[in-house]
Formats: sequence, C-alpha cells, structure tokens
Amino acid sequence: MMFKVLRITLLLLVLGSVWTTYSLQKQVSQDWQGTLDIQIIPVLVDEQASTRQFVESLKVKDFAEVSKYLVAQAGRHNRDLEHALQIGLQPPIEKNPPPIPEAGAGRIEIMLWSLKLRWWAWVNQPPGYHDTQIRLYVLYQSPQTDYQLPHSTGLQNGLIGLINARVNDNNKRIHAVVITHELLHILGAADKYDLISGQPLFPAGYAQPFKQPAHPQRRAEIMARAIPLTETNHKVATRLSQTMIGDLTAREIGWID
Repeated sequence: MMFKVLRITLLLLVLGSVWTTYSLQKQVSQDWQGTLDIQIIPVLVDEQASTRQFVESLKVKDFAEVSKYLVAQAGRHNRDLEHALQIGLQPPIEKNPPPIPEAGAGRIEIMLWSLKLRWWAWVNQPPGYHDTQIRLYVLYQSPQTDYQLPHSTGLQNGLIGLINARVNDNNKRIHAVVITHELLHILGAADKYDLISGQPLFPAGYAQPFKQPAHPQRRAEIMARAIPLTETNHKVATRLSQTMIGDLTAREIGWID
C-alpha cells in the first residue's frame, strides 16, 4: 500500500513538473523577453579514446555559429536578439538517454519515454540549472560504433534536445544545422518535410516559396533541412549558411505576431 502511494505521488510530481515546464516553455518561446539560456551538454556515447579526446577539446566558441545565425535570422524578421541569447558548454556526461521509441510506437509508449527522458535529464542536469534553461544534449560517438539514435529530437514541452553527432571536425557545421533545427523544435517550430522521403513540403518547407521558377531553390528552410532541387529531389543542407528561417517558422516561434 505504501509503495502504491509513493508511486502515485512521484507520478503526480512528474506530471506537475511537466505542466510547469510546458507553461514556462510557452512563455520562453512566445514573448522573447530577457535572455534565452541554452546549455550544450556533451554525452560520451561510446568508450572510444578518440570520442573522449574530441569532446574534451570542445570550446563554447565551437557553437557560436548557432547564436550568430539566430541573431541574423531574427534581424530579417525585425527582431533584435543581439544580447538575448546565451549559449554555454557544460562538462561531458557518460550516461546515455533512454532510446527513442521506434516509428509507429503508440501514445502510451511515447509518453512513458518522455517521462523517462525528463527523469534522465533531471538526473543529468547541468550545474545552476533553472526551469527556463534549454538543455541540448549532444550525443557524440565514433564513426566506427554501431550505436546511434534513429534521429535527433527536440521536446517542445520539455526544453530538452537530443542531437546525434559523429565525432569529426569536418562535421561541426552539420552539427550546427541539427542543433539549430532541434532548438527551434523546442521553441515551437514544426518539421516541414515529408517524414518518409525527406522532401521539403511546398510551400512551408521552401526558403523562397514564391520564386519563379520554383526549382532549384538556393537555400533550405531550416525546418525542412534540405534544398529542393526539383519537386521530388533535394540536397541536405550541410551548413547554416545554406538555410534560412521562413515566415511560418518565425511565426511558430513567436517572431511574427
């Protein structure tokens, strides 16, 4: 009986935390008041020496491209974020998050995973964590290992992102694209590509939906992550300079009323 009461109490506490975080997230993403605190937390997925060496060599400046991009894109939408973004880099951790449910998983399974992830993030939260802080866990792994997440993900209601990253200096720009994409998910933006083919959706997934002729596009809408070359072919963006934040995404994250 006591165990049942304890279990119910813990569940209520978790659900209360979820609702509180959801309310704070809506506030963070919609009013853009104050400083947006984003913390990068590297995760050592494997035990390869090369992975540890790479992660321990990371500097906060390695992620400066993300904030510069957001400031520039906000300016396109008449938003001044020059002093509204703060990106920090935390010490690495070694415990992997719960695996993401496979495609086709039911709502109950997804909900349980979400609760497990929140618990994992709470146990592995950075020093000085506060409720409006966005935590981006970057899962670094050697190209030689088999383990990897099915995809990166950002929880809009949890202020938590999981970014799958292969250890390689040449991949840092690709990592910046994925980090930005998942960060925007957390802030309320939706994917704008076909989940099966990866083809950007027209018009939401086009950086220049009114361009004539429509193809090829010159850049990718960040939430589509790919440049449409034809109606059925695309090229994945490998750096932020190949992308932009379109009007619909800007509206979803609160840059446009």
